[in-house]
Amino acid sequence: MSKKQFIKRHHLIINKLRSNPCSFKELQKHLANHSIDADENYVISKRTFERDVNEIRDIYKIDIEYVRTINCYVIVHDADEVKTDRLMETFQIFNALSISESLSNQIILENRQPLGTENMHGLMHAIKNHFEVHFTHEKYWDEDHEKTKRTVQPLALKEARNRWYLIAKDTKDNRIKPFGLDRITDLDITRKKFIYPTGYNPEEVYRHSFGIITEDNNPPQKIILSYSYDQGKYIKSLPLHHSQRELVDDEKEYRIELLLHPTYDFLMELLSVGKEVKVIEPLSLQKKIVEMLVATLKQYSN
Repeated sequence: MSKKQFIKRHHLIINKLRSNPCSFKELQKHLANHSIDADENYVISKRTFERDVNEIRDIYKIDIEYVRTINCYVIVHDADEVKTDRLMETFQIFNALSISESLSNQIILENRQPLGTENMHGLMHAIKNHFEVHFTHEKYWDEDHEKTKRTVQPLALKEARNRWYLIAKDTKDNRIKPFGLDRITDLDITRKKFIYPTGYNPEEVYRHSFGIITEDNNPPQKIILSYSYDQGKYIKSLPLHHSQRELVDDEKEYRIELLLHPTYDFLMELLSVGKEVKVIEPLSLQKKIVEMLVATLKQYSN
């Protein structure tokens, strides 16, 4: 059996036990239902299953145990469900693309530039070992797309709006900044050590951020948005922010409350859905949206 099939079997086991505890017999039936042919046969022996349980613990940090009183296997510890789900999602996409040669017209990919993920492994190594890195960075906001040499102290990697960013302290001005991975080239990992900033917690820094922009000196604001009924379905299925709280859900509107910094990237998100959303609170955010809409209209006036 190929490594790809091992991984897929792990995912089938995890998904089944996440939905509900089950006996080994029930698990066997689940694996048999997903076995297409001899090349994709996931039915296993009890001994192989026990080996899978150990591998799942090592790879995904998920602990599976047998509970004798209910004659079922149960997930007793799921270290980081979000990261595990993303890992499984990535494999599922890879698995789909691996058979796409015979379905070239049925799988349609966006024609976009790479996300710069080829540097992720090296950057994670530098973050873990506190090594400074050199790279060339391209500024998108600059009219000439200026490229500059940077020496930084890497602190974290962050995903925002389908892009990946390196969060690092720039040795030029000692400020912590985000650098888009898709704009980084010529990465060089040095052996020069740096001291990680005392008390710096990137997850906490970005807790109240919508995307990659932070407002360290300002408290987050309570924001109330009213979406149309149809647009509300999308916002409900894919929340804007972890703080999202539902206030109204009826045939007229889908109203939510958020606690975050109303940064530029958040404003762009609101403008992207046009008349499908209205800012209820705060009035300062409502005013900013109106100003930006007026400026947009002026672009089309003669």
